[in-house]
Amino acid sequence: MKMGCVGCLFIVIGIIFFAAVAGGFLFLSGNIFEAPPFDAVEWSRGDASSAQSKLYELVQRDAGQSTRQDPVLLSEREANALAAQYLAQTGHLRFEPFGIRLTQGQFTLRGRTQLGSILQGPPFAQIRPYLPAAQLARPVWISARGYVALDQGAPGKNPGTARVVVSEFSLGRQPVGTWPFSIVMGPASPKLFRWSVPGTVRDVEIEDRRIVIRTR
Repeated sequence: MKMGCVGCLFIVIGIIFFAAVAGGFLFLSGNIFEAPPFDAVEWSRGDASSAQSKLYELVQRDAGQSTRQDPVLLSEREANALAAQYLAQTGHLRFEPFGIRLTQGQFTLRGRTQLGSILQGPPFAQIRPYLPAAQLARPVWISARGYVALDQGAPGKNPGTARVVVSEFSLGRQPVGTWPFSIVMGPASPKLFRWSVPGTVRDVEIEDRRIVIRTR
């Protein structure tokens, strides 16, 4: 057997082993299918429109089309609607129900989706068509706690980057850390945790029931 074929064989074996271990963790851990306590948050998808209007003010300031300096405030309702829309459009993650609680310095997210929705990265995306539809449709709760960090840009020149730093992550009632989620989501994972912001943004602070965005 040629060395190239041997290398391919080891790669295939490695992928199968990884899929078996990770898949076994997901499917055999019964705790991930148990529903955690859910504290409902009142919001509607229409709240995303008012949030986007406020965020557009940041774009205008960065372009020199607005001289306002007051902080841009997003309510908890608006943050929920905006996050739900972003997760659905960027990560193809749709939750029902879904809720984010904002407290001083951090957020707590909790929502229910289908197991198949989080199996997006290799090798899960490749084996998903062969998994039972009933298994893929099983509801699974995602819970996360963390905060938002900002890498500043240059006003009117270079955009900054907002990053979600997750300190706790659970599937159902099972704490799993952030790495299993990053693996099963594949290429979509980095997009969920970071996004560009206008260079004029100076800081993003989470307060009780609101997000405060300050500019320079």
